[in-house]
Amino acid sequence: MKTLIFTFCCATLAAPVMAQDAEVGSNLPVNSRDDAYLMSAQGIEVVSATGEKIGKVEQILVDADGVPAGVVIEFDGVYLFEDDDVAVPLEALNYNGTAYVSKMTEEQLANLRPWDE
Repeated sequence: MKTLIFTFCCATLAAPVMAQDAEVGSNLPVNSRDDAYLMSAQGIEVVSATGEKIGKVEQILVDADGVPAGVVIEFDGVYLFEDDDVAVPLEALNYNGTAYVSKMTEEQLANLRPWDE
């Protein structure tokens, strides 16, 4: 009887270890990204509608659900601003393949509060 109980306990404890040899993700839903190209947005330039450099992306901001909602732009001091950082909603930017183009006017950008972590 002791042998039977011992065998049962060993089999129960070994099941999770044996399951690790199964194909990874075989029983979980997977969203495939096989053909997608992913890159970091940090450091990508931000330009005005006229192509004038405003700054670069410093951080991506997420909402309470963890969904990207905005970016922190680090201004270079060459535009209308000092060397401040501001938070800009994602809707205010378009990506043109090489840089983010701001939909906001110079005045709108200048009126944003500085982002202070």
